[in-house]
Amino acid sequence: MFLSLAPADRDRGSSPIQVAILFPVIILLLLALTQGFLAAYAHNAAATAAREGVSAGRMYGAGPGEGAAKARSAVNAIGGNILTGASVSTAGSSADRISITVRGRAISLVPGMGGWPVTASASGPVERWTTAGDR
Repeated sequence: MFLSLAPADRDRGSSPIQVAILFPVIILLLLALTQGFLAAYAHNAAATAAREGVSAGRMYGAGPGEGAAKARSAVNAIGGNILTGASVSTAGSSADRISITVRGRAISLVPGMGGWPVTASASGPVERWTTAGDR
């Protein structure tokens, strides 16, 4: 003889199974969202450091060396532990224009992964003094 279940009893136990299936997906989505925010913050820190370096290097009498030093200082102050392995380059700078590129990696939430590469550049004209008749 077969045991007949009432309609309300047929779905008993399905809720824990649904949670067991959906919970890992939700956790992965939250980790991906958090990783995206970390990568965005690292890019913002690199871009800010590059702008700070250009601002310092384009002043009258300063040069690419001062700009690179300011960019390194800004990376250390702003990037913290989020932007790792940061390097500053002044390649592309000339007598009339300074260009600073900051490269690094955003930290990874997944152990064993190196993180996502981050690159930001900024450039601007170098200030120079002129007299009223010179152009």
